[in-house]
Amino acid sequence: MRRLASLLLALAVALSLPACGQSGLDLSPGGGDDGEPGLKQGLPGDTLSTQWFDFTVDGAYSCARYGSYTAADGNKLVVATLTLKNTFGNPVDMWGDDFAILWDDPDQDGGAAPALPEGISGEQFPDEYVLEIDEIRTGQAVYEVPQDFRDFTLAFQEIFEDTENPDNLDGVEGDTFLVSFTAEEK
Repeated sequence: MRRLASLLLALAVALSLPACGQSGLDLSPGGGDDGEPGLKQGLPGDTLSTQWFDFTVDGAYSCARYGSYTAADGNKLVVATLTLKNTFGNPVDMWGDDFAILWDDPDQDGGAAPALPEGISGEQFPDEYVLEIDEIRTGQAVYEVPQDFRDFTLAFQEIFEDTENPDNLDGVEGDTFLVSFTAEEK
């Protein structure tokens, strides 16, 4: 959940800045080339490369029920299928809430939710797992969202260990990766 809070804060700052040159954040796909954190954007089928892995959102859809889980009244589920490939050269610790879902809710300055915990279906990514060297893993992330929305963005933000300040448990923010899609009902 701490990762989701960091991601939302970074997105709020990033999206409030105009796309600018050397004095600000470059919001063009691929981010800036000055070593500053950037914003990298894609669509389903695009492969985005983080510091540790490549990922592709293979597709997404919405439904009222997934496995043993039924969405609460006024909500629905969005199921996103992702493929991850470790490109780091070392095993990478991963968590089920590494990818958050965002939507544009003008009444609440946007909306966001972490993935639901594992156990709903064997297709889901586990709550914690290790992406081994060169491993390719495909799985699903399931999110409960308000029923009235169709357009979403799946988001991942790099968080690095703060080697200069070991007491900083929040880490240092790196690039943010966004994949936008429309979740049609299945």
